[in-house]
Amino acid sequence: MLENIEFNHWFWFVLSLVLFALEMVIPGVIFMWLAFAGIAVGGLVLIVPSIGWEMQFILFAILGLISVYSGRTYLRKNPIISEDENLNDRGARYIGKKYKLERELINGEGKVRIGDTLWLVRGDFDGEIGAIVKVVGSDGVVLLVEPV
Repeated sequence: MLENIEFNHWFWFVLSLVLFALEMVIPGVIFMWLAFAGIAVGGLVLIVPSIGWEMQFILFAILGLISVYSGRTYLRKNPIISEDENLNDRGARYIGKKYKLERELINGEGKVRIGDTLWLVRGDFDGEIGAIVKVVGSDGVVLLVEPV
């Protein structure tokens, strides 16, 4: 069945594009490395078009394993560091800042306004509306506060 299909360089280049698209849809930093292996095989088939489809798939498998292993090893040694360490932790962005209570702190819970959002706050004290509190931590979407 595979004998009727021509595995030329375009097959490998299109496969690489599909693998890059998969990497964007299902991020896991694996499809990208397989796409690089596909590009290498496509380049080799472009230079030497007489390579049979069996050898092409063997080369893709070997280069895929090598590129995935190399890529994972490289990323383990050189992790991607964001310029903003609190990028995905909004609560951590507010630690150390002071805000005014919008709703009084009763039984350890109240609310503060940050921008156009009311945030739930917790503290080991009771506070009146308008009291200033300092954010000392976060627990998910709840800010932990103490009186100023």
